Amino acid sequence: MERPRDDARILLVDDEQEWLDILSLAFADEHWIVDAVSSGREALARLRENRYDLVLCDMSMPGMTGIELLRHLQAGGDDTPFIIMTGVGTIRTAVEAMQFGAYNYITKPFRSDDLTALARQALEHGRMHRSLRRAENSGEEKEAPGSVFPFVLGASSALRNILTTLRRVAVSSAPVLIEGETGTGKSMLARHIHETSLRRAAPLLTIDCGSLPENLLESELFGHVKGAFTGAVASRRGLLEEARGGTVFLDEVGEISPAMQLKLLHAVQEKEVRPVGSNRAVRIDARFICATNRNLRQCVAEGSFRKDLYYRLAVIPVTLPPLRERGEDLILFIGHFVRKYNGTYGRNIAGVSPAAMRILMTRRWDGNIRELENVMERAVLLTETDVITPASLGDLAECPATGDSGTATRSLPEGAAPERDVQPRAVPLQDAVREAERKAIALALTLSGGSRKEAALLLGIGRRTLYHKLEEYGMELPPRKEGV
Repeated sequence: MERPRDDARILLVDDEQEWLDILSLAFADEHWIVDAVSSGREALARLRENRYDLVLCDMSMPGMTGIELLRHLQAGGDDTPFIIMTGVGTIRTAVEAMQFGAYNYITKPFRSDDLTALARQALEHGRMHRSLRRAENSGEEKEAPGSVFPFVLGASSALRNILTTLRRVAVSSAPVLIEGETGTGKSMLARHIHETSLRRAAPLLTIDCGSLPENLLESELFGHVKGAFTGAVASRRGLLEEARGGTVFLDEVGEISPAMQLKLLHAVQEKEVRPVGSNRAVRIDARFICATNRNLRQCVAEGSFRKDLYYRLAVIPVTLPPLRERGEDLILFIGHFVRKYNGTYGRNIAGVSPAAMRILMTRRWDGNIRELENVMERAVLLTETDVITPASLGDLAECPATGDSGTATRSLPEGAAPERDVQPRAVPLQDAVREAERKAIALALTLSGGSRKEAALLLGIGRRTLYHKLEEYGMELPPRKEGV
C-alpha cells in the first residue's frame, strides 16, 4: 500500500556524523522517516531490510563510494531515487553518477530549503514511476504526452535513441544541452522535452542568447529594478523568475560572454538571480534546456566557455545529427511539410513525382530541416498541378547541392537510370509515410527481441497503438521473448 506523502522513508548515507545530523535536522519539519548510516555497507544492509523512497548519499566515503553503492542498487534492479552529495571539486564525477542512474546531485555546502526541494522532487519522481508500473501491470496504459508518432522530430534510429534517452529522464529536472547544426530541430526537441516533463503545465520560455546585446540579455534573463538604467521606468521580472516551475530554453547559449557565463552559472547552481540594479537575490524554480550550434567541449578546451558551466548545463547532453545523416527522416519531413502548407495555403498537392523526389533525396541540405521546409513551402506555392515536379523546385532542380567532392551526398540505387519527368506520376505521401512507419515498427520489434512493450517504448507510442498498427499493416509478429 502506498504510504502517505508525509510518511516517506529516506536513507541518509555519510561517513561524517556532523552531516548526518544536519541532514536529519533539515528533514525534521517534513515529517519524513529518516534512517542514517555512516557507510555504503551499512546502507546495503538497511536496503535489504526496508523499502526506502529516497537514498541521499555522499560521494566520497571510505570502503564504498557513493557511485559504487549506486551501482550495487542498479545491478540488483533497485530503482529507488538516488541523490548524490558532493564537494565542488567532484562535480564532474557527480554528473557521471547521473548518467549511471542517479536522480540528481547537490554540492556541499547547501541551503536546507534547496535540499528539501530536491528531495521532494525525487520523491515525486519515485511516486510517478510506481504509478506507471502499476498501470502497466494492470493494463491501464495511457499514451504519454508527445507520444504521437514523431513526424516533426523524425523516426530514424538516431532520433529514436535520443528520444529513448529523454524518456528515461522525463520526470527529472536535470538540465539538457542540445548541440547540432543550425536548422536540425533543436527548438522542436526542446519543446518536446518540456511537453513530456512534469513541468508541462507551467510555461516554456525561450530566449535567443545570440541575438541580444549583453546588457539587454542580462535584463531579459534576470530582470531589473526601476531606475537600474536609462529607460527602466518600472521594475520587471526576468525570464528565469517568470518560469515559476516551468522550463527556460536558452537558444545559442554558446554565444554568451564570459561575464554572462559566470552569472548564468550562479543562477543554475544556486537557483537564484539578482535583478539588474538590485542588491536582493530572488529564488527561481526553472528547468534549463540549452541549445547551441557550437561544439561546447571544444569551446571549453579553447577557453571561450567555462568548464564548470558546461558541466552544469550538460547533465543530459544530446547531439542532433544533420539531416544528411538522417535519410530515414527525410521522406517523413517532405510529407509533413506538404501537408502543413497544403493547409496553410489551401492547396491539395497529392504527391511528389519520382524525378522531384530524386532531387530532394540527393541534396546535401546544409541548412537542414529549416532549408527543407523553405523549399517545400515554395514548391507547394509554385506547383500548378496536383503533383510536385522538378519545375516546382526551381533552382534546386537546376543545381542540386553537393558535398565537398562535388558529388551528391546520396547516390541512386545501383543500375538505376535517371527518370524523365515527361508524364509525372505521384508518389502518394500517405504511402510514403506508411512505409516509413512500417520500417520503424519492424526495426523496433527486432531491437526489442519481439517485446511489444519495449518496442512501443522505442517508438514512443502506447502498446494499443502498436497493436493497431501491426494489424493495419498486416505485419507478422516475431517470436515473443520469454515473459513479455
